[in-house]
Amino acid sequence: MKKYIVPLFLFLLLGVVIYFGYEAFSSIYNSLDSKIMNVLIKTMICVFIAGIALCALVYDLIYSSTLVSLESYKRELEKESINKTESSSRVKVLESKIEVLEKALDDALKNG
Repeated sequence: MKKYIVPLFLFLLLGVVIYFGYEAFSSIYNSLDSKIMNVLIKTMICVFIAGIALCALVYDLIYSSTLVSLESYKRELEKESINKTESSSRVKVLESKIEVLEKALDDALKNG
């Protein structure tokens, strides 16, 4: 569900920008001559493309930094998991050695 919130928000934001851009364009359209209008249209297209490129750049920066931190966090969790597994196996080995030594001590006391 969370992965759909950001694209939905961006889509709604794009819709709002297009709506207000169209409203501004239609109100300006009637008062300008054709040369100025052509320059205005080209400028608006360039600004729109630059805005989308800037949005994509910022999103990529945020996504890549989040991905790097997520990978480092996964590595830390794997290291901790390996350390816990090694510790538990060491404890089991020591417990079995203690049991063997206890049996040997009991046998030595009975025979002695």
